[in-house]
Amino acid sequence: MRGFGHGMGKRDVGFAPGFWLRAFVLSALSKKDLHGYELLNMLDEYFPDFCFCRGPSGMGTGYRILRMLEMEGLIKSRWETGEGPAKRVYSITPEGQMVRRELINYIREMRNRIDKFLEFDERKEV
Repeated sequence: MRGFGHGMGKRDVGFAPGFWLRAFVLSALSKKDLHGYELLNMLDEYFPDFCFCRGPSGMGTGYRILRMLEMEGLIKSRWETGEGPAKRVYSITPEGQMVRRELINYIREMRNRIDKFLEFDERKEV
């Protein structure tokens, strides 16, 4: 399944930051087209513990992920010109929408499993 990365199956993803980065980018772009800088700042706002986009090297990592998603055909970009320097604007592709739905379904399944596990763990007896 492409939404889970090359060579990764559903059992391999868990809470890896790269998984959440892919899911977040696809989810955000399903709502509206965004400049890379806007997208990476939103990511930092919602997932500050992942530190994807802090400092120059973090921004570079974020842009590499965007390029990777574009090469996979899940997002596309175009240059927007106007006042100030040109900016690259990213949008989700139909394939990216499909992968986003698969990721969201997987996250819901994972949430249900976590809830069941926590319910079991909180029991006084087995």
